[in-house]
Amino acid sequence: MNSVKSKMFFYPSWMKYTGMVLIVFAIGIFVSRIVQFGITDLVGFSTPLAFGLMMIFFSKERVMDERNIYFKFKSIAISVPITAVLVSAYNYTKNFKGYSINSDSWYSISAFESLSIMLLIAIAHYYYMKYRN
Repeated sequence: MNSVKSKMFFYPSWMKYTGMVLIVFAIGIFVSRIVQFGITDLVGFSTPLAFGLMMIFFSKERVMDERNIYFKFKSIAISVPITAVLVSAYNYTKNFKGYSINSDSWYSISAFESLSIMLLIAIAHYYYMKYRN
């Protein structure tokens, strides 16, 4: 079981700090785009944010036991359908509320944005379960 646990979460525990640096970098990109160009660039913000959250969620914990593995997998299993419903509902309301066939104005949340939402829900749920137990 020990070799299986070491292969499931392949990032070492110190990679959480790298993920935090990427999140700060994403916030810096978001703020700089607002200041320089006056735009809210969610794609430029969500790409490093998704990679940072991925490094935080999939890195090993200091104590990597069966309980933490169970909590992580339960968190990701819960966050996937919640994110699918949220993103689908947002895309539906955004596209069919202001859609024009003349301008073909479809909008969809990008994969990095939905991945960021999913990982935020998973991380919040994981630390909630860890705190509650």
